[in-house]
Amino acid sequence: MSSSATTTRLASDYAELRRIVRAQGLLEPQTAYYIVKLVTVVAMLAAAAAIPFFASHPVIILAAAVFLAFASTQAGLLSHDIIHRQAFRGRRLNEVLRLLVGNLLLGLSHSWWALKHNAHHANPNHEDKDPDLGIPFVVFAADQIQKRPRWTHPLIAIQTVVLPTLFLVQALSMRGQTVHHLAVQDAPRRFLQVVLFAAHFAIYALILVAIGNWWLALGFVAVHQGLFGVYNASVFASNHKGMPLLREGERMDFLREQVLTSRDVNGHPLTDFWYGGLNYQIEHHLFPTMPRNNLPQAQKIVREFCAERGIAYESTSLFGAYRDTWRHLHRESASARGGVGSTG
Repeated sequence: MSSSATTTRLASDYAELRRIVRAQGLLEPQTAYYIVKLVTVVAMLAAAAAIPFFASHPVIILAAAVFLAFASTQAGLLSHDIIHRQAFRGRRLNEVLRLLVGNLLLGLSHSWWALKHNAHHANPNHEDKDPDLGIPFVVFAADQIQKRPRWTHPLIAIQTVVLPTLFLVQALSMRGQTVHHLAVQDAPRRFLQVVLFAAHFAIYALILVAIGNWWLALGFVAVHQGLFGVYNASVFASNHKGMPLLREGERMDFLREQVLTSRDVNGHPLTDFWYGGLNYQIEHHLFPTMPRNNLPQAQKIVREFCAERGIAYESTSLFGAYRDTWRHLHRESASARGGVGSTG
């Protein structure tokens, strides 16, 4: 079979899969489902923010910070779905919700995040083009170590400890990238984004003033922002890390590239809720506009389709996903510790 014929056949595989999924109605927006999600997220954020105005005990204040971290991540997962147009198809409504959920509720530029996330979807696990792999102190293949500055090698040697530590400051990093995006890059509706971004932190300041005790207020910030980063990063960490890397000249057809570079975490009502549906990472990458509540049904179709065509499909338990991820990171950093690293 000629190269062009093979390329056409591979491309037709995805087209066929998409026809099957579309025929099941799985790509239709789930407006009612997302209205409930939106109301729930707003209610959780409002409840967490209100607690410091009515309570003063340190344990209650810090518990409110934990709850706010959980609610903030749920808002982030909702923002992710809105940016992918899973809930609503109208352009204007989607833009309004992006601004309200992203800039106002989360204190993040929705356009910065969309640019970054779309680059990830276009280049999943690509060594140079996937922004989610751009962590200077972490390598995902042993031969990357020599490409990094020598001063980073001691950190790479203990990257299984460094990476979760970085999760604690992820929220701060995202805010810094938001400021840079709004100040330097050509952000759409920049003025409105800045106003809503500032409004988020004005409300946050009022919460801290209500706490009164500034040491306790600093504790509230540390707990909220730290756990927000940890929860948010934990949702994404196991989805691609440890899966095959793509390099220049190694690109595949869309179906195989998305499936082979992604890992599913086995579905369960609690897991699905905790991950916001992103435990079905393979299905999400194949069909980014598919509403999250349709992903479990799509998984059955995709898994069977891949089995018929001999495409490796990775799905594991929640703890198995993190175990495999951290084992991979430990193995690939071995040479930085004086061992022999794998180039797998």
